[in-house]
Amino acid sequence: MNTDVLKIIKSKGYWRINFEPVVYGEKIKKLGECKDIVEKNIVELRGWDYPHYPRRTGKDAGLDPGSNFYQGWIDWYDHKELWRMYQSAQFLHYFALRDDWMELAHWGIVPDAAKESKNTLNIIGEVVYEMTEVFEFLSRLTRTGIYDEGVRVSISLNKTKDRELVVMDAMRAPLMGAYKAAVDKIEFVREYKKEELLDQSKEFAFGVILYIFERFGWDNPPLGTIKHDQENLLSGKA
Repeated sequence: MNTDVLKIIKSKGYWRINFEPVVYGEKIKKLGECKDIVEKNIVELRGWDYPHYPRRTGKDAGLDPGSNFYQGWIDWYDHKELWRMYQSAQFLHYFALRDDWMELAHWGIVPDAAKESKNTLNIIGEVVYEMTEVFEFLSRLTRTGIYDEGVRVSISLNKTKDRELVVMDAMRAPLMGAYKAAVDKIEFVREYKKEELLDQSKEFAFGVILYIFERFGWDNPPLGTIKHDQENLLSGKA
């Protein structure tokens, strides 16, 4: 593994996602099943999977066994991630805010004039879509039976002080005001029951999205638009 990948991720804005079973034990019997359970349940809705499952090994990506976990990682252009699935069924995921690495964006997706990292947060791609994917992935993992007794979810968005919410879509109107975070870390923690996650993952993601926006001082986001964006993502129209 590129031992610097986590250091690189933490050097700028990043998400930390953690799923912990309420009742600990060896939920996944064979080490290899740790990577298999991730691969079988990744979310592929908009051209990049969540979490990213490396299909190759090299200087910029890999899939490695540990003593009681498997980990996948990538440091490729603006995509920087590291995840671990433990035999206890704990899942830990660090991934960079891609907008913070805009200068590394590739294939002309971002015009050269716009390839400048700023202290911003894309409300659609970096919050609405990401949180919807996180909870969709969690719901899929729950269906495998590893969280039958419930799961504790911890989500943190890091290096947020003075970061400003922005709309990165030329077809939408910009926000009517400046919404900035006053703290350097926004954290959400909650326990969920198995039955809830199987039926309400989209709604739980919606709640976290609003929670994050409130920490930026955006108290009246367009609820219908957010739900519509979630539906478009989940139906493959994003």
